[in-house]
Amino acid sequence: MRLRPFADDDLTLPFLGTIAFRTDRWRDAHTRSTVLEVDGHPVAAGIMWTSRVHGDRYWVAIVVEPASRGRGYGKAVFAHLSTLRDAPLTFMTRGYVDDDALGFADALGARTIQVVPPADVPAASRAVLRPHPAVQSVRDLPWDDVLDANAAVYAWTHEGWSPVAPDFAAALSEDLEAEVDRDASSAAVVDGEIVALALVYHDSTPPCLTAETTRRETADGERLIEACVRRSLDVLAARGVERVTFDGHVSDPHFLPVWARLSPRGRWFRLVEIPPTGG
Repeated sequence: MRLRPFADDDLTLPFLGTIAFRTDRWRDAHTRSTVLEVDGHPVAAGIMWTSRVHGDRYWVAIVVEPASRGRGYGKAVFAHLSTLRDAPLTFMTRGYVDDDALGFADALGARTIQVVPPADVPAASRAVLRPHPAVQSVRDLPWDDVLDANAAVYAWTHEGWSPVAPDFAAALSEDLEAEVDRDASSAAVVDGEIVALALVYHDSTPPCLTAETTRRETADGERLIEACVRRSLDVLAARGVERVTFDGHVSDPHFLPVWARLSPRGRWFRLVEIPPTGG
């Protein structure tokens, strides 16, 4: 058994599946990838990296070729990645509750740090939500103000379980202009300030919607989020969109109650923290 750095030639390994592997140290010392060989044959691979938005943990993904599973190769890859950490950080991964990958993470001692409810929402369910006069299209607002509002939302909704890095806003906003549907996205503006935001992302099918207030303590926050989501769903439904994917967390205090009223369907999703081998 031999562990070696992941190289360009390994990108064609058939068992990698949908995991986006990169060569070892593709960005810096915090971005590592490895291959496990048995008798010269690659049987497993692992990759770890720090997020430019967070940086508080190493994301990790490990894959073992189907014919070689159940032999401890995945645990061997994880133990090796644990030795490659350039900072004393724990690992994290995510997936649907019944995914094999999360079962593997649980076997490594994972603990849940965040939960995402079922995400599929029928646009027709928007009738239970009420509009509000403070809500308008994001298209009518300065883009820099929208970026600042989105960064504010992201920072406080993650602070309790995955705090953002000091310079996270630039990375968070990097591709937003190309990804966000400004006409369908909605904002609540009070006294000239964006206080609640619902962004619709058109880079996925069906469209994806995120929403929250720009501060944890926001007067009528749930009411304003309700109206932002209502307007965005109205716009999408008028285009013939029948289903929308919501993206948020059970800890989002203003978005979750609105979400729950819309008859969401699908699978529960977990984000978990995994201690490195050896503690």
